[in-house]
Amino acid sequence: MAPSGRRPKPAKAAPAAPAAQGAQAAAAQAGSPPGRAPRAPFVLLVVGLLCGGLVTLLLLNTVLAQNAIRESDLRRELHQLSLQKQKQKSENMQLEMPRQVADAADRQGMVPDDSARVIDSDGLPGGRVASEGQTPVGQERVPGTGR
Repeated sequence: MAPSGRRPKPAKAAPAAPAAQGAQAAAAQAGSPPGRAPRAPFVLLVVGLLCGGLVTLLLLNTVLAQNAIRESDLRRELHQLSLQKQKQKSENMQLEMPRQVADAADRQGMVPDDSARVIDSDGLPGGRVASEGQTPVGQERVPGTGR
């Protein structure tokens, strides 16, 4: 029995034929044991696949980072355009107010036309002015002014 930690030596094989001895000698000179494929091509294949995978992941990460930056820029631009739209909408609402319209008309030299009347053609001869004796909507009658 062998001492612990050591393996017994394998028994020597019987001498092979001279042709087999030549093949074994060539394999021994090549540095690999008989019956095993060379390791170098396999190791190179595995290392090449790992490097290719690493490069692919780096490229994918770069593309995703570029898209994230572009998305951030577009969001910022969209926010600025939204604020600009709100500002313009507010300005338009201010300009459409009756006081602003009246002031703009005064600046252009326009005067209100108080003689405008609507004619009601109810089919009766002579028709009548619809606004006679009526107060315009939203206005109260002021005594003594005739309006």
